[in-house]
Amino acid sequence: MVNVRIAGTEVYHPPFKVSNEELAEQAGEAADKLIGIWEYFGRKDRYYATTYEENTLYMAIEASKALLQSSGLRPEDLDMIVVSSGTHEYSAPTDAALLHQAIGGKHSCIVYDSNANCVGMVVAADQAARAMMTNPRVKYALVVGSEQIARFYKEGDLASKGLCGDAACAVLLERVEDGGSGLIDSLYYTNTHKAEDMLFPSGGLTRMFNDRQTLEEKKIYLHPEYNVNVAFPTAVTGIERLLEEQGFAKSEVKHYILSQLNLTVIREIAGILEEDTAKFPYIGDRYGYTGTSSPFITLHHAVKNGTLEPGDLFFLWSVGAGITSCATLWRL
Repeated sequence: MVNVRIAGTEVYHPPFKVSNEELAEQAGEAADKLIGIWEYFGRKDRYYATTYEENTLYMAIEASKALLQSSGLRPEDLDMIVVSSGTHEYSAPTDAALLHQAIGGKHSCIVYDSNANCVGMVVAADQAARAMMTNPRVKYALVVGSEQIARFYKEGDLASKGLCGDAACAVLLERVEDGGSGLIDSLYYTNTHKAEDMLFPSGGLTRMFNDRQTLEEKKIYLHPEYNVNVAFPTAVTGIERLLEEQGFAKSEVKHYILSQLNLTVIREIAGILEEDTAKFPYIGDRYGYTGTSSPFITLHHAVKNGTLEPGDLFFLWSVGAGITSCATLWRL
């Protein structure tokens, strides 16, 4: 039976680290309130790029180079490259094409960008794996998630900026014949009833060069009542449905790797599932919220720390603006 497994991961983040206290110095008398908000979401530190050169494409390239080195593969071994982001550096050419150029990929390589916002890398890995299962020409695929959300919040929105951090994660997918490990299944939920509650650019690309709009007005628009937490209950229903359909018990799941947006909600989900919070790894206190890459950075550290080992069953789940969520069930 053909399947696609996760064969390796690597992470890149900028060297500049900022703590809650350091960031809150910009807020004056509101510092304690902001720190309280960030701590509620589970924040402590985060990494920020300090130059325009260290953008999402740069981070994706660095993570990819590290993955090639650690996996022992050559760029010409890659048959597919997918770059997932909600803050792509370029629309044309694709960031995937520029990454391919940077590492020296082969001419027969499939390259494209993917954007499902914060759920994007979960979606990209799922869709790439399913394509690989039906295409024997694709042995190895590189899926990279890279995000820099804080750059694009309005300058006065320090609360939102402080939730986010900059980082990229590169994942190697391998087509295998034994089927003992890899992607098992996925489940999606989409509710676009209030899709316009988060917009970036706020006026759309056609108004990006409109002088009647200030730069601030072109940055991320958030409706005052914007809240993706409405999608978090779908993590529970999606997980339970996939377990039932695939014939697994919760006791067989080693880790539930969820969006790192809100630690408080992650703990609530653990309670609803009646599972130990130790099965829900969290790295948002180290990296901040890194958008599309956040579940896979968490996966990277779970494998690196030895809490997730070959043969273990685990979930990846995240949610993106729109609103769309996706649960994927894997065996390492």
